[in-house]
Amino acid sequence: MMCENHPGLVSDTSTVERANCVIQITNEAIGNLSSQERDRLMQVHLAQARGPVRNGDLLRQGVDRALDIRNARAGEAGVRPMDDALIDMLCAVCDALEKLDIPYAVTGSVASSVHGEPFSSLDVDLVLLASAGDAARLSTELSPRFYAPEDMLTEAARAFSFVNVVDNRTSLKVDLSFIGSNPFLRLALERRMRTRIGSHPREFWFVTPEDVILMKLLWRKDTRSQKQWDNALSVARVQGARMDWKYLFEQAKNLGIEEDLVKLRDEAGI
Repeated sequence: MMCENHPGLVSDTSTVERANCVIQITNEAIGNLSSQERDRLMQVHLAQARGPVRNGDLLRQGVDRALDIRNARAGEAGVRPMDDALIDMLCAVCDALEKLDIPYAVTGSVASSVHGEPFSSLDVDLVLLASAGDAARLSTELSPRFYAPEDMLTEAARAFSFVNVVDNRTSLKVDLSFIGSNPFLRLALERRMRTRIGSHPREFWFVTPEDVILMKLLWRKDTRSQKQWDNALSVARVQGARMDWKYLFEQAKNLGIEEDLVKLRDEAGI
């Protein structure tokens, strides 16, 4: 279901032209969908029309609003640690990682929001390739701003596991996954790309749209999580034919998720 004049809704297309394409695509796709499915499809097509800069800004604003809501529920209405908490926190973590020359990439809902439709989350996921010694040095760099005990980080690095660290300033949680020798995750880290979140000038390392989809499908392989599916589907619908589908199917076959990828592609209308 590509727009005839603008296949894939490329990024240099004007907002008005993208919006016209959204109307055309939506009218073609709406068919016999339920009201909930129609609303969901419209949200994704609007993400296509807005483009990555506006979507990234909506993600940042959504994190700030989510922090406001959490503070209000905790009896701290009107108290906000700072504006643009997501960027501030990511700068602190990624500055430490880059200072120590530790390869990393942002994954999870933040990555799917940047490559697809914005989903607000107070958890940020990163994959990194680091030894126990690197983890100990990272603990020192992150402290005291982050709750990041050295023993927890070094144990996770040795076990090729993950550990949660908490930003004491924004109260955002960061999940650090130490990837070890996993061939797919190492490849995803090699394929990472420098990307901005919205209009903010700072760039961070992100996994590619293809690898976001593969990670989401892999994580839901056992849990069958609807959230992981929705995140992956939003990336597939927004990125569409611009992605490397040959790579996607090669890796999906290796990971045992080829059937899910076929279903995702079909549901995305690609």
